[in-house]
Amino acid sequence: MNPGKSPDMGQGNVGRTLFRLALPSVVSMFFHTLFHLVDTVFIAWLGEAPLAAMSLTYPVMFAAFALFNGIGVGNTSLVSRSLGAGNHRDAAETTQAACLLAFLVSIPPMVLLNRDLSAAFFTVLGGSGPVLAESYGYNTWLVAGFPLMAVSLVLDSVFRSQGDTVTPMVSMVAGNMLNVLLDPVFIFWLDQGIAGASLATFIGRGVSCIYLAWRLKSHSRIRLHWAFSVRGFASRAGLLLRAGLPVSVSQGSVALGSALLNRIMSRFGAAALGAWMLGNRVEGLVFLPAFGINGALIPFIGFNLGKNDVGRIRQAIKAAGTTSAVLMAALGILVYAWPKPILALFRPDPVVMDLAVASIRASATAYLLASLDITFWGVFQGAGHASWGMAAQFVRTVLVRLPAALWLSGRWGLHGLWWCQPLSVFASFTVSCVLLRYLLRKLDADAAKAIRPKE
Repeated sequence: MNPGKSPDMGQGNVGRTLFRLALPSVVSMFFHTLFHLVDTVFIAWLGEAPLAAMSLTYPVMFAAFALFNGIGVGNTSLVSRSLGAGNHRDAAETTQAACLLAFLVSIPPMVLLNRDLSAAFFTVLGGSGPVLAESYGYNTWLVAGFPLMAVSLVLDSVFRSQGDTVTPMVSMVAGNMLNVLLDPVFIFWLDQGIAGASLATFIGRGVSCIYLAWRLKSHSRIRLHWAFSVRGFASRAGLLLRAGLPVSVSQGSVALGSALLNRIMSRFGAAALGAWMLGNRVEGLVFLPAFGINGALIPFIGFNLGKNDVGRIRQAIKAAGTTSAVLMAALGILVYAWPKPILALFRPDPVVMDLAVASIRASATAYLLASLDITFWGVFQGAGHASWGMAAQFVRTVLVRLPAALWLSGRWGLHGLWWCQPLSVFASFTVSCVLLRYLLRKLDADAAKAIRPKE
C-alpha cells in the first residue's frame, strides 16, 4: 500500500475514516490472536501440565509486551501529532529514539534464559513439578525473541501514525501464518513439545520485523537516518516515556494482576489454570473489534489534536463508542450461549471444559462495558493522557479484581472466583467515564484559548 493512499485523518467522513483505519487493525489482531490460539490448541493436546505452564508464563510475555507497546503507543501519539502539525523531521527523530529505547528495554529480561533463575521465578508464581519444567521450555524462545518484538512494535507504530494500518496487517499476517505452519512441525514432528511452540513464534516475529524494516525504507514518508546524540536521545526518550509509560504501567498491571490471579487459582490445581488460559484465548478473539477501534482512535485523535479540531475528535468518540458497544453486545450474547464449540478445539477434559465455560459466561456479562472502556483508553492515549487509562486499568486488574477474587473464591470456591471479572470491569468503566468527561471539557477549553488570540 502506498502511504499516499492512506485515509486522510483530518478530512472526510469520520466514521468511514475510522473504519478504514480499524479494519486492517482488526485483521492484524485476528492473526495475532490466531497464532496464540493455535499455540494453545496444540499445547492443550500435549496435556494438562503444558497448558498450565503456558498460563504460568503468560504474565511474563504480557509484561514484556506492555513495556514495548507503551513505547510504540507513545511513538504513535507523538509522531501523529507532529505529522498533524506538518513537522516530519520531528517525527523521524522521535521514531529513531523509540527504536533504540525499545531495544535497550528488551535486554534485561534475558536473565530468565538462565535455568536456575527461571525456576526460582516461576516457583514464586506458583509453578511446581512438571509444570515448572515445562515453563522453562516454553519461556526460553519467547524471551530470546523480545528484541524482535520490541523493534517490531515501534516500526508498526510508525505506519499507524501515518494512517497506514495495512502494512502492520501484512506484517502480522505473514509472521503469524508462518508460526501456524511451523507449530506442528516443531511441536510434534521434531518432538520439541511446548518449546517448539515458542520457537515457531520466534521465527514468525523475525519475519515480521524484517518486512516492517523493508517497508520503512521504501514505503514511508518518515525517513530514518540513524544519527544519534546522547543528549538528543535522552530528550526524546523522556518524551516517549512520558507519553507511553502510563500505557506500559497500565498493561503491566494486567500482567501483575494475571500473575497474582494465577497464584490464587493455583490453589485449585492445574485444571483451573488451564481453564483460565482457555477462557482468555476465546475472549482474545471476541475483543478483536474493540481493540481494532482502539488502535484506530490513537492516531486519529493525535492527528486532529495537532490540528486543534475538537469537533472531529468528539465525532470520532461517538462513532467508535457506538460501533464497539453494538458489536460487543452481540458477540457477548453469542459467546455466553455457545462457548463449547470454540472450546472443543482445545480438546479439554470434561473438568477443564466446565470450568472454562463458567469463566467465559461470567466475563461475558460485562463485554459491553469492557468494549466502551477499551474505546475510552484509545481516546486517552491519542490525546496524550495515557496515565488516565492506566488509572482505570489499575483499578480493574489490581485494586478491584484481586480482592474480589480472594473474597469470592473464599466464599463460593472457584465458580465464585470467575465473577471477579465483571465486577472489576464495572469499576474501571466508571472511572473511565469520569475521566473522559473531564478530558472533553479540557479539550474544549484549550481549543477556545488557541482560537481567542486570532479573533
